[in-house]
Amino acid sequence: MDGITVTERAARRIGEILGREQPGSMLRVSVEGGGCSGFQYKFDIERAKADDDLVLARDGAVVLIDPVSVNYMAGSQIDF
Repeated sequence: MDGITVTERAARRIGEILGREQPGSMLRVSVEGGGCSGFQYKFDIERAKADDDLVLARDGAVVLIDPVSVNYMAGSQIDF
């Protein structure tokens, strides 16, 4: 199990942001090479999901995470 969670507070804020976007928009979180520790987080608004994306839905917020990023984020909590 990946154990990635979204807090209630983050879900509310993500929902507010997505509410200003086109209907069906979702937040994509990914991990890329770079940054001080060798990795950095990237956030994008998307309208389509890949078949192998992890989909986290809470209180109107939908977060997508690709399988490679899931490996780096396992056990993480998305908070705001």
